[in-house]
Amino acid sequence: MDNLKIATQYANDIISGTIPSCQYVKQACERFLQDLKNPLYFYNQDEVDTIINFINSLDLTEQKKPRKFFLESWQTFIIANIYGIYNKEKNVKKYRSAYIELARKNGKSQLVTALALYHLIFDQDAQIVISANSREQAKNVDFKKVKQFAQQLDPKEKHLKQYFNKITCGLNELIVTASDAKRLDGLNASFVLIDELHEAKDNSVYSVLKSSQGGREEPLFLAITTAGFSVESFCYQLRTYCTEILDGSKVDAQQFALIYTLDAEDNYEDPANWLKSNPNLNVSVNAGFLESEVNKAVNNNSEKQAVLVKNFNIWLKSNVLQDWIEEKYIKAALQKIDLKNQVFQDFDVFCGVDLASVSDITAVSYMLILDGIFYFFNEYYLPNDSKNNNINLEIFKTASQNQELNITSGNVCDYDFILKRILEVNAKHPINKLSYDRWNSTQFAISATDAGLNLEPFSQTAGSLNKPIKEFERLIKSGRIVIQKNSITQWMLNNVQLGINHMGNYSISKASKSKKIDGVAAMLNALGMYLENPSSAMNIY
Repeated sequence: MDNLKIATQYANDIISGTIPSCQYVKQACERFLQDLKNPLYFYNQDEVDTIINFINSLDLTEQKKPRKFFLESWQTFIIANIYGIYNKEKNVKKYRSAYIELARKNGKSQLVTALALYHLIFDQDAQIVISANSREQAKNVDFKKVKQFAQQLDPKEKHLKQYFNKITCGLNELIVTASDAKRLDGLNASFVLIDELHEAKDNSVYSVLKSSQGGREEPLFLAITTAGFSVESFCYQLRTYCTEILDGSKVDAQQFALIYTLDAEDNYEDPANWLKSNPNLNVSVNAGFLESEVNKAVNNNSEKQAVLVKNFNIWLKSNVLQDWIEEKYIKAALQKIDLKNQVFQDFDVFCGVDLASVSDITAVSYMLILDGIFYFFNEYYLPNDSKNNNINLEIFKTASQNQELNITSGNVCDYDFILKRILEVNAKHPINKLSYDRWNSTQFAISATDAGLNLEPFSQTAGSLNKPIKEFERLIKSGRIVIQKNSITQWMLNNVQLGINHMGNYSISKASKSKKIDGVAAMLNALGMYLENPSSAMNIY
């Protein structure tokens, strides 16, 4: 079957429902079949065949055994659209821009980097630009694959000469760049590839690279990405524009769009829907891998959002998630336990501290591990004047009466009082490490270090908090966390909202200033420090 028949058959199978797909893929297929019938266009079979034959001559990178890069039908469909549909009057390709969106691990980087190399070799006076928001993606994923492909074709670099950040082929050049728009002036790009556009903070790089093609007669701008974590991003704005082109509410004949995702009513747990977001299912995406990711999402709220975004290409509406841990798990974890209990004697602890700025609440959490159970003992401190002038007066008043909150004298946080109590615990339960937020903690850190405690700062960024947040939820849902019963701790756990950044890493936040979460921060600091130093704990599960 020739490539046009493969692309046409694919489009018909999508429209008929033979291949499960979302509405956007159906619309893209309908658009392709209409273009083939439209007298304004013609199909350039020779160019499509040349490109596909070139790609098929390559070996896939990062394989245990050499394996040829034979395009799947959905990939052939993409090539047939972008390179096959020509404007009959101008004798140029219809599409100058392409937006392709699909879940991770579907071989998108392999496809687009092979196309970049094709343009480097076969175009005239070509400048190929590969860009990504992160240097890791641009250099260590995309550019690495291009170099691997080039090495296959020209191992001695007689024609494809490789440098630190570029490859040349005669007068043609392929360069790689990251997300600094200020350094992109002066380009004259003929082919632009932006990978993982959802990570872009704004449209600056996209716009600069787009404008760099202004002098080209037949440029091609290719943006390929997975869904992201905020619908307020530039990428989502471009996606919305593309969906409006697909449904016919806007007209832009030069913009190609193909979006593999689930429809709104689809259940991501149903394997029958997985192909909609993963066109390379059981080729580069293993169904068993997806099953394990789905199981993680079902059992763990902090995993669910990332799984939906990365594995099913579903955009989050906000970077703040309302729910974290359900009330039933919180109640089950809160138990009457006492650090003075004989069973806990002679155990080291990890200590997490969340210091108040001046007059707010300070939380200290001691964590020890016994028989695979993580025990947390939280203590809270609040200046007397702050208690009496606080919107949470009733909560603090009740907690104080129940000896769940330590009220210190004065109107500012008494760090000396808190440190004295920490040293008392340390005398009976040696503190393996005391982890704290470096911000506003200089004097406390100096005093605690002088007192002989082993301090180590723990960053409050999403990159650092992501692991302990996920692990805390996993442990509490599996019944392996026990927390000293305290109304303040219960209140704070219910106040937590999860924030998620563009990389899919989680942090904790609160709905309003009055909704305190200091005790949760202290527990995560202790757990996070343990996860970074598990071998230093006496009791490893």
